[in-house]
Amino acid sequence: MFSYTLHVQSAGYARTRATRVFLCAASNDESGSQALDWALDSLARDGDELIVLRGIDPEELEKDHEIVRGEARDLMKSIQEKCVEYDADRKLSITVEFVAGRVTQTLDRLIALYRPDSLVVGTRGQRSMMQALGMSMTGAIGSVSKYCLSHSPVPVIVVRPEEKVKKAMAKRRKDPKRGRHFAGDEDLSRTKTTGIGPVSLTPTTTRNGR
Repeated sequence: MFSYTLHVQSAGYARTRATRVFLCAASNDESGSQALDWALDSLARDGDELIVLRGIDPEELEKDHEIVRGEARDLMKSIQEKCVEYDADRKLSITVEFVAGRVTQTLDRLIALYRPDSLVVGTRGQRSMMQALGMSMTGAIGSVSKYCLSHSPVPVIVVRPEEKVKKAMAKRRKDPKRGRHFAGDEDLSRTKTTGIGPVSLTPTTTRNGR
């Protein structure tokens, strides 16, 4: 099995008891990019650790492995640039895992290895990879995300496409039958978090009891 790991950390970074660990499944598509952007912009704080998984499409392994390693280095570089853009003073530990194989099995292994506090996923995984692995593409959420929601032993944050959230919120605001329960109703997060009981639309995560 092919895998490639890169690790960097900010100058002066130190792991403490307050350090939180997040695992982000960042597929090579819009959904995965939005999940990673949200984790970097809205979730990770000073002193946290972020592990970014990029599953490798079986067809990608037909390339020279050095090309794949170059893609991993490019991803790490883009993450570092976004870290500076979002908060130049924030100190983070970043690990990029490029791994071939079934994404769901890889996630299980990385959860056992890194013991993250939360898992961040997009609504859909990479289409070509999911088709190659025999996964269904039907429904509003991808099969990898569904698997995580059902089997992950840690809280799962599903980041929905921002444009879809804006359309849903606009439709909701126009609904004359809709009541206003909270003053900040328009600013609901574009994330869903699994936990005990109904799914929350706030970025607060709860343990899912597994």
